[in-house]
Amino acid sequence: WEKLALEGMSEGEACAWVRRRVEAWAGDEAGVLKLVRKLECLPLAIDQAAAFSREWKIATPELYLEAQAKRTKTLEAQWEIILKRGYPFFFFEVVSHTFMTLAEAGDKNSVGAINLLKKMAFLHSEGIQQDLFQDEEWIHVSTLKRHSLVVDSPLGGVSMHALTQEVVRELLMGGSKATALGGVLETLNAKMSKFSFDRPVTYFVGKRYVRHVKAAASHALDCPVRQATVLASLCQLAGFFLSTVSCSFAEALEMHHISVSARSRAYGPDDVDVANTYNNMATVYDNQGKDEMALEQYGKSLAIDIKALGEDHPDVADTYNNIASVYAKQGK
Repeated sequence: WEKLALEGMSEGEACAWVRRRVEAWAGDEAGVLKLVRKLECLPLAIDQAAAFSREWKIATPELYLEAQAKRTKTLEAQWEIILKRGYPFFFFEVVSHTFMTLAEAGDKNSVGAINLLKKMAFLHSEGIQQDLFQDEEWIHVSTLKRHSLVVDSPLGGVSMHALTQEVVRELLMGGSKATALGGVLETLNAKMSKFSFDRPVTYFVGKRYVRHVKAAASHALDCPVRQATVLASLCQLAGFFLSTVSCSFAEALEMHHISVSARSRAYGPDDVDVANTYNNMATVYDNQGKDEMALEQYGKSLAIDIKALGEDHPDVADTYNNIASVYAKQGK
């Protein structure tokens, strides 16, 4: 896409765009103009409609609009959601039309492309790379490209427009949402688990992964309890990277906060894993020189460990030592 902005083009620019992309429509000026006006000159919607029509060999713009109209009754149930979220209705129609046609095709390639698209909807919109998927999943990316649902990214891999992601994620997944999100969380957790935190040369690789971790985590705050443990582990690993490798302390704390919440949901607020995450947060505050905040988090960790493990446990001794270190820095 040369234009991905949400603002409209002029009618002339939009018509030229469509005729360039769908050669069979090159001489149908009236039909193309009708299509462009229906899509209100929105570049993203126009490009996806053109890509869809070229791929499925739609003979005329009128036939595309007729096919869209048949979908409208199916989409009316989503109308209130669309209004609430502020989607242009015609844009949702375009994405939905492409998505549903792929789903209804039922062949292995179309189904694979839909499943890949669902997972991509939970990642950062830029730099979605092959190593986040199995080879048998990634082979379907060419189908998504042909329909302009994804495009090549300057960061490597592909990009999926944030608005397309939201439409797919919030309105087109149905009961498969938890499964798609769970798959993304597990893949990212496996990647971060193998990441070397003591090698600065891995900074750029880790930063790429963390960008996707933050995106996925933002959609997983209310995930099922069975996925909360994976989310907690993933955010803890991301927090380690952000604090120890990139020194992005505010972002690290954001990840640790999510980890605490997820672990509390999965295990209860008095679990030792929750205490461990409080300890991680305290370390970040300590590295920032925020002594009082560090002491507060160490205190939470200590209280849980004493209750769960007893006064004589090594973890309790470690936390007392950390608290002593903070006081020593203060000259106390």
